Amino acid sequence: MKATVGGSAVQRRSVSQQEAGITVKRTVRRGSNRRKATLRRMGALTPRYSFVLNAYTEVRFTTCPGCRAKTRVRKLPLAIHTEGLGLFVLRKSCRMCIVCDMLIVHQDELEPLIRVRLRNAEGSSRPLDYLVLGTVDPLVWRRGLAGGVSFDEVLRHMADFSRHMQIEQIGRGWEPTK
Repeated sequence: MKATVGGSAVQRRSVSQQEAGITVKRTVRRGSNRRKATLRRMGALTPRYSFVLNAYTEVRFTTCPGCRAKTRVRKLPLAIHTEGLGLFVLRKSCRMCIVCDMLIVHQDELEPLIRVRLRNAEGSSRPLDYLVLGTVDPLVWRRGLAGGVSFDEVLRHMADFSRHMQIEQIGRGWEPTK
């Protein structure tokens, strides 16, 4: 892959997951206050998928960082809350490990889609403040395209994420943190 920087061609190569050295960091639950906060759910469906927001543009997670199985591309409707716009549903292609139910969303692909929605609603270009809450039933998403669905109906057909995880770059490769 070649990119042009300042008029000269620069050779860019894709970095493998092992070369990048990024790992998955699970959420840590400490004390009773944290546990109470994580037990509250927004969606009525049982929580699904461990969620990872990939901030690394050079790594695409063709293998799962947790179990090393091949990930697959799935297009899922995601429930996203933003400041200024509120809750909306966006259907997005994501990497998914079906072995350990991990859903990986690439931040550099998600944020431009959110910015388009915010520009249409507000017309401003302030910094993004958003939270991906869970997945929505595809039938409800499709009905929302046709004529709109109520907020309560989205909540009835929404599944929160079972865990929000982070990824970190470490020196020796992709491994889950212990």
